[in-house]
Amino acid sequence: MAKYIIREANDSDIPNIARLRVNIKEFQLIELEKYILYWNSFIKGNPCSIQKTFIALNEQNRIIAHFSMVPFKFLKDEKLLLGGFVCELMVDEDYRQELLFPQMLLKMIREYKGLGVDFLYGLGNRSEVVKAYRSFGFHIIGELAVYVRPYNLARIAQHFIKSNILNMLMKPVLFIATKVLHLRKSFHEAGLEPIEIPRFDSSIDQFISSVQKHFPYCILRNAAILNWRTVDSPSRKYQILVTKEKGGIIGYVVLRRMKMKQFDVLSIVDILFSPERFDAGKALLNAAHKIALQLGVDMSTCLFSQHDPLFPILKKCGYFKTPETFSLFLHEPKGSSVKFREDTFDKWHLTWLDHDSA
Repeated sequence: MAKYIIREANDSDIPNIARLRVNIKEFQLIELEKYILYWNSFIKGNPCSIQKTFIALNEQNRIIAHFSMVPFKFLKDEKLLLGGFVCELMVDEDYRQELLFPQMLLKMIREYKGLGVDFLYGLGNRSEVVKAYRSFGFHIIGELAVYVRPYNLARIAQHFIKSNILNMLMKPVLFIATKVLHLRKSFHEAGLEPIEIPRFDSSIDQFISSVQKHFPYCILRNAAILNWRTVDSPSRKYQILVTKEKGGIIGYVVLRRMKMKQFDVLSIVDILFSPERFDAGKALLNAAHKIALQLGVDMSTCLFSQHDPLFPILKKCGYFKTPETFSLFLHEPKGSSVKFREDTFDKWHLTWLDHDSA
């Protein structure tokens, strides 16, 4: 059995955490400096100013594992809670037979309540990892699916169909089908032309307060939190669009171009509008459609629950479910009054905003 120690991370560890991250093959490729910027922004720079990150070091003092909890202010039936989002789990390939993750997870479970965190939660798409969380007292709340709107059918077909001859035969059909997919009638009614803004200001807070009743369980959104997750993140570029009526915001969408499983993707990181104003949602998704065409991406993607009150708009705007799913899992301390366990998944509103990690 290998020898190692587990301790909390400090600022001097960040470059070596980044080295561990960039060397793990199954993760999305990222440059060392970009991951350092991301780590400092997302984990160290969170608005709650609560840090809980564990690292494991081998006998040569090399970091061989990492595990973080990032606090999010969370609304449950208008009551403000603090949820700890567990993330950035990484273990060196040579140490995956050790008990590194279970030990770090148990340590996190023992300590999070003392930080004022009401519950731990996470989103996972690796079955073995989700199974591990369940074995330590987390319970599955439900599953979210990745939805896509394709734009480059030939590029997508080449990824899944390895026969060059078959791809050549399909090319004319895919060309016509792609042109059809590019069509989109305008939903830009008078006053609903989305505009791009450089960052969120206090006007977004009034809008969010007006629609909050439709989303019983979700992370707290306000100008400070949205800016932390988007425009103040130095390692990536986001695009923010808002639609207004009579000078007031009635919806917004946050977009990010990124690589996802070898595809060039425009990701809908977050979108919010009232379920009573589907016209605002249509205008925002139509604007995202135009941007996707301008960028020439392979597809547009979003993470959503079919129970979400905003979900019907996705279907109307050409998004369809993929086999890719994420499980929402959650841990409550003993004697907790939070009791998510007794609640239903259809109350949750989740998007990539919760899970847009490096």
